[in-house]
Formats: sequence, C-alpha cells, structure tokens
Amino acid sequence: MMFSTIRALVGWAFQMNEAIPVKSAKYGEFSAPAFGGMSPGELKDMAVDILAKVSRLPEAEQAAIAAYFTGDIRAINAAADLLPAGWPTALRRELARGWANGEQLARSQELIGETFMLSQQTTSRRWQDARRTLGIGMQRGLDVLELQLTHYIRHPSHKNMHRYACIAA
Repeated sequence: MMFSTIRALVGWAFQMNEAIPVKSAKYGEFSAPAFGGMSPGELKDMAVDILAKVSRLPEAEQAAIAAYFTGDIRAINAAADLLPAGWPTALRRELARGWANGEQLARSQELIGETFMLSQQTTSRRWQDARRTLGIGMQRGLDVLELQLTHYIRHPSHKNMHRYACIAA
C-alpha cells in the first residue's frame, strides 16, 4: 500500500484511527484489493503503528501535527502553547485554531486586533509568526516521519532525496 506523500499517509492514519473496522467481504474474497490485500484489522494496526511514531516525536512537532490533522480542541490548545508566552492565551488559541483550519481565521484580523487592543500591523505580524512557527513544527515532524516510513511513500520530498539514497544503499 503506497501513499503519494507523507501528509497523505499521516492524514490517513489519523482518519483510520477513528474508524471502526468492519469486515465485509464477498464470497471467497477475504481482503480488499484496493488496500493491497490488507484486512480492515491490518489497516487499523498499520495506522496505530504510524501514530505511535507520531507520539514519539518531540512535543512541539507532535502538537502541530495533531492540531493540523485532527482539529481537536486539546491538540489546538497544545499547539497554541508553542506560540510566544507573552501573547494572550486566547489570542494564541485563536491563531492556532485558524492555522489548523487551513489557515482560515474565524474572525478578521481587524476584529482580532480590536479584541486584544493590537494594531493592524501587530495583528498581521503575529498571525504570520503563528503560521510560521506551527508550520515549521509540523514540517520538522513530517520530515522525521518521512524517513521512518519511506516504504509507504510513492513521491518522497526533494529535500529528503539524498537521505533515501543512503537508506537504500
């Protein structure tokens, strides 16, 4: 079973972790051909193994990945803790939630600035800083996972190509 990118693989693992495996097979067919002949239980086990690797990442990378792929409020709050402590907690959480929701803030930057008594420039700068900080954390974690899960990825990233050569040799 191959995935096109590490993001697709990790996203699948988070989705599969929430799924309940159901065995449905035609007469004489014991596994789904679309998943390389793996049974639902085997797919669930594979997802659990991938998420175990995520859980062994450093806290910052783990928090960013969990917030991005799950959108769970606990994961978003953990990701918000990665942002500068001098910012108000509510602001950090709102920015982290916006980042996890496809970089779409729930409110305009103008309203956020008014709420926290920040200028438009400061609000914009903090939003950029939050996106950068959380994006870097997630990318670091995905880079580590990509090296550990190379056998599941069809199109490795360009920056890890030299590492693949070393692993394959």
